[in-house]
Amino acid sequence: MNKFIIHVPHASLEVPEEFTDKLLVDRKYFDKENIFICDYKVDDFIPNNFNNIVKFNYSRMFCDVEKYLDDSKEVMSKYGMGAVYTKDSNGKEFIKVDDKYKEEVISKYYKKHHKELDKIVGKVLSNYKDCFIIDLHSFSDEFVYKMFNKKNTPDICIGINKDNYDKELLVKTINFFKSNNYSIRVNYPFSGSITSNKYPEVKSIMIEINKRVYLDDKNNYNKFHNCMMNYYKILK
Repeated sequence: MNKFIIHVPHASLEVPEEFTDKLLVDRKYFDKENIFICDYKVDDFIPNNFNNIVKFNYSRMFCDVEKYLDDSKEVMSKYGMGAVYTKDSNGKEFIKVDDKYKEEVISKYYKKHHKELDKIVGKVLSNYKDCFIIDLHSFSDEFVYKMFNKKNTPDICIGINKDNYDKELLVKTINFFKSNNYSIRVNYPFSGSITSNKYPEVKSIMIEINKRVYLDDKNNYNKFHNCMMNYYKILK
């Protein structure tokens, strides 16, 4: 897996002090929403002793490093969920954000994260001809229906961009999870995958795991954890 990078942008629940000082809601309400929105425990599915990991260490409710900085390009900005959130999944304004605060978050956290991703991509490319990003996420049926009114969600959503995906990796990924009896859809209910700003030609694939697959039952969790560890073994 030396050619692969695992990117985990939304698993953390941590928020810095400057964020909590601006909250307009009580902490109990925020903590519940934070767990609901985050990719809860998806970072459990990273293999041990894997080096090429780029993980954002703060909650997406503080800074979402996978959103476009330009709100005119970011579809979620109309919900108050751009790179710097102002509203939660209930449409409630939970934090007071001004331009100065937003600029500081983007400069100190968002851009720093993408710089780190570009650095790791560059390191891989310096040693190998190819580099592949696995963009690891999770989602809940409740969130998808609440935000987008979408139903019939799969166990696993595979996200790709038309300009920088690897067909062989896509087919291999789909076939692997299907062989483990998980339902798959491509670019539904979410689409696309993270790209490197400095190396946009790098191939990327997003794996969005439905939370029902691993959170509802310990046996299901163990089963899926084993499945993910086996998935990494087929990547070369």
